[in-house]
Amino acid sequence: MLFKIISYHIIVIVYILCVKLTTAKSPYNSSFTPEHLRYLKNETKELFKHAWNSYMEFGFPFDEVRPLTCEPYGPDYKDYSNTVRNDAMANISSTILDNLDTLIIMEQWNELDYVLEYLNTNQNNFFDKNSIVQVFETTIRFLGGLMSAHLILTDVKFKPRQTNNTKFMKILKNYDGFLLKMAHDLGLRLITSYRTSTNIPVPRINLANGLKSVPPALQKDACTSGVTTPVLEFTLLSKLTGDYQFEYFSQMSFWKLWSSKSPLNLMPMTIDPVSNQWKDSITGIGASIDSFYEYAAKSSILFDDKYMWSVFTTSYQALLTHSAQGGEGAMIFPNVGTQDGVVFSDWIDSLGAFWSGLQVLTGQLTDAIKTHVVYMKIWNYFDSIPERWIYAHHNKKNKKKKYRAEDSIELEWYPLRPEFIESSYYLYRATKDPMYLQIGERVLNLFQDRFKAPCGFSGIQDINTGEKQNRMETFVMGETLKYLYLLFDTNDEVFLHSSEMNSKNWIFSTEAHPLWFHKGLSEKRYNFGAQNLSSLINESSKFTPAVIKNLTIPTPFIFNIPDENGVISHIGKKDPFSDRFKICELNPLKKSFNSLLESSYYGWPYLFNSDHSFSKSLKKPPHIDKSNLDGSYIELTKDFYDKFTSFDTPLMCPRVHNTQIYEIFWGDIKLCGKTEVSQIVHLQPNITESIILQNDLWVPTLQGLRITFEELALGLVDSRNELITSDYISMIQSDEDEDEEEVKYKKKDSILRIKKINGVPLKYGSVIWTLPFAPNPEDKGAVRVTSESRVVIQGKVIENLLVWYG
Repeated sequence: MLFKIISYHIIVIVYILCVKLTTAKSPYNSSFTPEHLRYLKNETKELFKHAWNSYMEFGFPFDEVRPLTCEPYGPDYKDYSNTVRNDAMANISSTILDNLDTLIIMEQWNELDYVLEYLNTNQNNFFDKNSIVQVFETTIRFLGGLMSAHLILTDVKFKPRQTNNTKFMKILKNYDGFLLKMAHDLGLRLITSYRTSTNIPVPRINLANGLKSVPPALQKDACTSGVTTPVLEFTLLSKLTGDYQFEYFSQMSFWKLWSSKSPLNLMPMTIDPVSNQWKDSITGIGASIDSFYEYAAKSSILFDDKYMWSVFTTSYQALLTHSAQGGEGAMIFPNVGTQDGVVFSDWIDSLGAFWSGLQVLTGQLTDAIKTHVVYMKIWNYFDSIPERWIYAHHNKKNKKKKYRAEDSIELEWYPLRPEFIESSYYLYRATKDPMYLQIGERVLNLFQDRFKAPCGFSGIQDINTGEKQNRMETFVMGETLKYLYLLFDTNDEVFLHSSEMNSKNWIFSTEAHPLWFHKGLSEKRYNFGAQNLSSLINESSKFTPAVIKNLTIPTPFIFNIPDENGVISHIGKKDPFSDRFKICELNPLKKSFNSLLESSYYGWPYLFNSDHSFSKSLKKPPHIDKSNLDGSYIELTKDFYDKFTSFDTPLMCPRVHNTQIYEIFWGDIKLCGKTEVSQIVHLQPNITESIILQNDLWVPTLQGLRITFEELALGLVDSRNELITSDYISMIQSDEDEDEEEVKYKKKDSILRIKKINGVPLKYGSVIWTLPFAPNPEDKGAVRVTSESRVVIQGKVIENLLVWYG
């Protein structure tokens, strides 16, 4: 087995160097010179223009254009239950509303002038439509789009090259704030959904008639994202207009849901707004809950809100503890039970690809790289991200089964979602590694060759067969092509990347609308005749957002470890998660000093780990080229590989470990959030004679723990790329006593190593210290302590768990 793994990497390297691969479509051959990047930007802009012009010619003023048949597309008025179609369409020229800021970013001044004139002329009755829409989609796409364009047109100092354009100067001069007025009108129609007896908003609203025209069957299920996400756009709308009902009702719903999280600090995905009851006990990071985390973090940035930041950090820690899976070079977040933390599904979804971008934004760069690389591998094999991808196959009856692509696809469509390229954009801005530009060019080529349709771009209906969709949702232009264009803006020519924007503390909304707020905007506030907030509060339910004031914010702590004689004066401890959120992590992908042309991915030892970890699930469909040397593997494209490995260090891959890794719950898992796991710090760094070392962990009780074990058996290779020898096992099992019980456990040919405890990974060489504990009779001798203070579980010695006797 080990020989085959090593041989695989040798063969890959030899073939990379010797086989002539298909060249990239670009004439620049993966050089990413300034000329090449200008070419990529221009090509992306041409793609946008193709989609936009197709919509304006064949779709406008309807919501969308059908890319294959060149027909206008709007709501399904015959079937209100057709929520897949109706939730994001309302006969309101949706493509325009979702792409106002995209037109500015792409510098399409004539088109911008035309649509602004159209909206200005029709603003009074624009949203008075007998259409049922989802509040969540309408908020992020259209309300956010209106406010974003308003902010750009009123609060940005553009570069001279842009403001020299006569058409654009005319637009800026004539703009009178009507987009914000339209946003306020739309907000008034949407906020009605929040005025329920439970303070949980119903998911849908009729834009013209409110709640009374929505069938009750469409209001039973509200997802966590749908309830909590509008808090950002609604709070911003309140601050821009002075009408605080939007902020009040949306904040009240957000904090009510957060206050009902599980003891593991996890939020379920679905709630019944009428009965005020959760409808499931499952959570993750993908569909139905993704933007809850995103907007907790982004609201904290946008509004300098420490309470929202606490929600994100608490949630992130809970996800690291109970959801995060993967080895040294991969990280995935499958769905888990909110009450017990047990992994619920064997799949991850396409929407979860946004997570690595959020990890970058919140300073978790190492995690972001490990999360993103899994989706990069999926893209290698499918030229897309399936809506649901099965990452683990369990077939104990037939271990020799050969899996096919369709065995790994739980849901088979890909509607040109933006999340993967969005995260690639964030990672490039953080690392400047050309691998992300290479990803962008690969996506660009697919848009040109595979996704392009007569009237726009067509997603994939069935990844197994290549069957196309006859729909182009508004996010294709508003997010996917926008992030792709911004990825190639390495010279910071787009106004968003200018130094002037740095002071605005701006963020992308979950729909890629740039949003920001500062005190100066309050002084420009428009008068919209805001309702009296006190009367609204009196009409609301008994719930008040007092939970906001009473929210406990975790703070770093340092104090001495007590022993039976008092304290150890030179040793203290702190929250091991506290440093994660103090500063943004620096780029962990190290470049050598030998070459300017280099991707640090080729010096990263885990580049191919995911290929092995998920080998059963990474299979190409029959209609896609099958060879990993055909140029479709992003990191193995010959031109890119040849240019960005021009350094002295050879490409090396570690041996893939063949030890067994598994999780156990120790004690009541619901106590997990209350169990202390602290990191050791030396308060007097000059002291060297201490058996407790810096970065060791302190866990005073072995209750309420979720532990990831690695079983180190004789002759296997561990996750540190080390061969387990009999001498090492004997050393860990050694003990001064030689009684019958000691001899019994010494005969084991394997030991245990703790890799992670309650979401905290152990650093190389670190150990966990715990207080002495009395054997639990219910364990029947399964847990004991050796005379060398090592803990033994079921006869196996734990390498790095020691008892502190003082």
